[in-house]
Amino acid sequence: MRASRTLKTLAVRAALAVGTALAVSTTLLVPATQAAAAPAAVARVAAGPTLISYDIQSKTLTGSGFLPSHRVWVRTAVSGSVPTCGTVTLSDLRTSPTLLQTTSDPSGNISVPVDPKATLPPLLVCPNPIVYLYGAYPGEQVHFSAHDERYENGRLVWSNTLTVTA
Repeated sequence: MRASRTLKTLAVRAALAVGTALAVSTTLLVPATQAAAAPAAVARVAAGPTLISYDIQSKTLTGSGFLPSHRVWVRTAVSGSVPTCGTVTLSDLRTSPTLLQTTSDPSGNISVPVDPKATLPPLLVCPNPIVYLYGAYPGEQVHFSAHDERYENGRLVWSNTLTVTA
């Protein structure tokens, strides 16, 4: 009986460790007959950083769950199609060559101006006369993601990708 209980305990610990490594919440289900002898049944894992919104008018990106008063790096990308000066439509998949740096507040929140015209590289849409697109073309998808230099299991922890339509 003791060996069986030890194996169950190890299985529970392994399940909780897997849940922690995957950054998900894990719930242990215990039959009612064993509920009195079972330890606390729920283990929660702290959520990673989350981007909440992007205000197109003020070009402000907000997020939470970052390390308090810590450097945060923001990546901007765009995807979509852009008309050229001819009849050709150009596929547009650009990513910011450098990440925008900001600092989270003491609560781990960010509110940072991010202008895709400044963070994305220009796109040549017409060679003669030379015309570049700066930022995103109306209807394109602009994607934002961020990290606070945190690593879990040897991997950089990125926020969700927040997508808005230009």
